[in-house]
Amino acid sequence: MINLENVEKRFTHEEEEKTILENISLNVNKGEFLCIVGPSGCGKTTLLRMIAGLDFPTSGQIMESGNEISGPSRERGYVFQQYSLFPWRDVLDNVAFGLEVEGLNKEEIYHKAREYLKMVGLSQYEKSYPRELSGGMKQRVAIARSLVNNPNVLLMDEPFSALDVNTRHKLQEELVRIWGDEQKTVIFVTHNVDEAVFLADRVVVLSRNPGKILKTFNIKLPRIRNRTNPEFMELKKKITNLLDIEI
Repeated sequence: MINLENVEKRFTHEEEEKTILENISLNVNKGEFLCIVGPSGCGKTTLLRMIAGLDFPTSGQIMESGNEISGPSRERGYVFQQYSLFPWRDVLDNVAFGLEVEGLNKEEIYHKAREYLKMVGLSQYEKSYPRELSGGMKQRVAIARSLVNNPNVLLMDEPFSALDVNTRHKLQEELVRIWGDEQKTVIFVTHNVDEAVFLADRVVVLSRNPGKILKTFNIKLPRIRNRTNPEFMELKKKITNLLDIEI
């Protein structure tokens, strides 16, 4: 589904060139849930933005289904760390926005938007405004808004990092359920090792600046995962130890 070949990203600041990402080669399979973890500043978000087509590699290629990514596309939905909802639109109209851009008729737009609000458990809040919602509810709206456009790939940039632990755990479980129902390919950036092990089929660990792939962990544990399972805790320990060395 997504293929990265020898991707590098460099920035020039005050005539000094700095390498952010180096020699990133990675295949993401259709329907896979991939998590990317690494120290702060290692280029995780930059990598996700390049997959989204919001930024571009200095060298190397990023392909989707055999075609080079040259810009944003409705085939790749993006959920930001901040909720990025329109404060002047109610919940239903926030979810419906992408469908309006596509030019669908109003009846079809609202039918689809309500389907996805039901999926994230917010049907009763369709007339509420973002200011009236909790952080977890806002992020559910953002997820519904991305999914309603039926993207092939869902890109998520630390979407639960601002939430309390209980809310984050609940949304992680809901995301796993939605992913199972929708069969989307998900690429999820996080600094939280527990979150990565709970969610992913595969965890890719990046090094400190410049970001390089240190190691990949395949996770075979059944879902919904038990955080007290010895194998779960052992995987967390291995990834955490690897990151501690980097930090």
